[in-house]
Amino acid sequence: MGWVLRLVETGVDGASRGVDVMVIDHPGDLGDIGDLGLTLAQGKRLVALVQQEIVTAEIRAHAVRRPLCRSCGTACQLKDYRWRFAPRRNRQCSPYRHC
Repeated sequence: MGWVLRLVETGVDGASRGVDVMVIDHPGDLGDIGDLGLTLAQGKRLVALVQQEIVTAEIRAHAVRRPLCRSCGTACQLKDYRWRFAPRRNRQCSPYRHC
């Protein structure tokens, strides 16, 4: 007997995206009551895989909302959008941004 555990992400617009998280195979023999359910190793692995998929989806959603840099047009890598000033060799400061 086997199961496929699937995690489905549903969006606000009703779109959904699913990913198979884990395949669990158990023998069909129920001779021992201790063989019922998941083992501790399977449970830990399941939690780790679900956490990985949820974090990946959250990062993907966050990356879409990052603003674009005014100077180069790429997505900003910083949380704040203030200009920074770096000392140059001739002791003048010039504005720069982390892109």
